[in-house]
Formats: sequence, structure tokens, C-alpha cells
Amino acid sequence: MRELLRFLTTYEKGIYIVLAVIAFFSIQRLVSAWCEKKKAYYGLEREITQVKIRSAFAILALVGLLGLTEFMLVTVVGVRFPGLMVLQTATPNLIMTATIPITREGDMEVTPQGYELTQTSIAVTGCIPGQLEWISPKPEEEISGAVELKGTVNITNQGFYKYEYQQQGKEEWIPIAAGSRIVINDTLGGKWNTEQLTPGVYYLRLVVSDNQNKLLKPCTIMVRVISP
Repeated sequence: MRELLRFLTTYEKGIYIVLAVIAFFSIQRLVSAWCEKKKAYYGLEREITQVKIRSAFAILALVGLLGLTEFMLVTVVGVRFPGLMVLQTATPNLIMTATIPITREGDMEVTPQGYELTQTSIAVTGCIPGQLEWISPKPEEEISGAVELKGTVNITNQGFYKYEYQQQGKEEWIPIAAGSRIVINDTLGGKWNTEQLTPGVYYLRLVVSDNQNKLLKPCTIMVRVISP
């Protein structure tokens, strides 16, 4: 199922194009058969054209069903069950990651040193203050048991997000949960149960896409799981 969803997501546009082409030729065939039926005088000719019409309708119905299935699998199942999909990490958007929120005069003073630190933090972790960041746990914090995950997910044209973890030295990212609502310094929507995990270093990351399915650079932090 994982591989199927990855294939359908990767080639989504191509699949829709192929289905559209098939539908176009089926409609042409349907129109042609309909015209032939009007001109047919004999019963056998009418039966043959009727078979052609039914065949064209069946193909159109199949195309519609395949298109709907593609949409449901990619849009609905992909969001509700993120563990079935492995989203590739997006190439960092240099324009977005280089942007510093503009504040009104008197609200906050950003020194050159502070600017450099903020830029370094964004480039390394992918976290953007006020847009995409972890609130709890904090980077390098020691945690145990059921951990409430809090953060901020508030990007322009937001689509959906998921959060997942990875043990140091492992390649697989294991999903925790997902959502689509805007979250500002609040609970992301689930707890991370670390009781069954081997104590050690783990990474938490927020993976976010916009409403065009374009992925931002994930916001990643490191935490330490300890025995209760």
C-alpha cells in the first residue's frame, strides 16, 4: 500500500492526463456511434451502434471511477494515514528560509548578531519562528513517558502537516499523527508515547506542505528519551 500511494502521488498529474485522453477519445467514439445510430435503417446496424454506445459509456464510467479513486487515495487517505506514505524531504526554499518576519518599529529590535543566529537556526533545523517550530519538547530536552507535543504550524496557503520521529542511527521516520488546522503555540493534536522506546537520542520533525502539495523543509529537533 505504501508503494502504491507513493506511485499515485508522484505521477498524479500524469495519471489525470492519461485518463483525460482516454475520456476524450471515448466521447468521440460515443458521438460517432450516436450519429451512426440515427442514420441506421436496419435492425442489425442499430444493434451494432448500440453496442458501441454502451461500450463508450462503460469506458467513460470506468475513467470517472479511476479518477475519483486517484483523488480519494492521494488527498484523503494520504492525509488521514500519513504512515502509509513516505514524503520526500523538499529542497530548501532559499527565499523562504532567508526571510525574517518584519516587525513594526518599536516592537522588537533585531541586532546583526541576532539576525545571523536566526538565519543559522533556520538553515540548520528548518524551523521558522512564528511559522513552523516546536514549542514542547525543547531541543535536547530529556523526556520520558507520554509526551504532549506542542508547536506552531502557520504557513501561507497551508495544506497539511504530519509529525514523526526517528531514532539516531536509523533511516526510517515513524509517523506519530497528522493534521491540517493552523496551530499557534498549542497542542499539535496527539501525544508521543516513549515508554516502549529504547532510551537514547531521537529526532522529532514537522513535515508541512502547502495547498499545492509543495513541501517545506521539515522543522527538526533532537531530544533524549530516558527511562521513567
